[in-house]
Amino acid sequence: MAGVLHGLQGIFEVLFIIGIGYGLSVKGWFGSDTSAIFTRLVMKVALPLYMLCQIEKDFTHDSLVQLAPDLLLPFASIILAYVIGRLAVNVLHIRQDRQGVFITCFFISNTIFIGLPVNLALFGTMSVPSVMLYYMANTTMFWTLGVYHIVNDSLGGAGHMPLFSLQTMKKVFSPPLLGFLGGLGLVMANITLPDFILTSFQYVGNLATPLSLIVIGIEMSGISFASVHWDRDIIGALMGRFIVCPACVLALLPFIPVTPMSAQVFTMQASMPAMTQMTVVAKSVGADVKYSTEVSFITVVLGILIIPLYMFILE
Repeated sequence: MAGVLHGLQGIFEVLFIIGIGYGLSVKGWFGSDTSAIFTRLVMKVALPLYMLCQIEKDFTHDSLVQLAPDLLLPFASIILAYVIGRLAVNVLHIRQDRQGVFITCFFISNTIFIGLPVNLALFGTMSVPSVMLYYMANTTMFWTLGVYHIVNDSLGGAGHMPLFSLQTMKKVFSPPLLGFLGGLGLVMANITLPDFILTSFQYVGNLATPLSLIVIGIEMSGISFASVHWDRDIIGALMGRFIVCPACVLALLPFIPVTPMSAQVFTMQASMPAMTQMTVVAKSVGADVKYSTEVSFITVVLGILIIPLYMFILE
């Protein structure tokens, strides 16, 4: 029981910070203008520095090369979940202006803020390399395919923005993705930034997650969750997040062998709640932020029940 509670600490932290944003918004401290400012600060300043620091801190050139073979399963399972999400959009007739967020729920999870403490509680520090492998695949796919589809939502879902075009590249190669790629480039070139620069970047980068959660809280304050329609748009996204994504990892394990530790960690990572930054991206590009906020919050709350279940099964 103690292990389960320790593993759930990431969920409780998320709910607490969302609650701060919600409470202060209800009291009148924050409004829609504040949410927009926080969104720009996260997207253009904090997240790029966070991405760069995470890669510099957690990887070296040699460790990236050594761990590279185990990257195949995370990428393959995420792509498989993405394909199933694309199919589900058509089968369930999801609204066009929600399809990007819906699809993103199928293949992108919260791998660090919630996933890391859960895996540490379950498997100990030996799980950290595998956690970071899934994080790398998850991050790459979110800031490319995920952002592409959420941007397409902002066009009413009818824009059918081409995947390879100058317009798409400008949208997809956002500051966070450039920070991530910059960190990878520095690591592969064996370049280490001076400590004072990395420390400064880390201080600012650490704002990314709490500000993203506060944005969710602010957006929640304008939503009556009693009026949430538990329709196929919501239920389908939850099924994709908690069932389809981990099932894709398990389905590919016989064909893409990895270490037992990586197999268990990847399964847990795939079953985490929705990625926090999904709502921030939806807010920044003008997509359906209400739907994104509802889905994000519901996955966090359901995680209190579902994560212990997966922990029990894997133990």
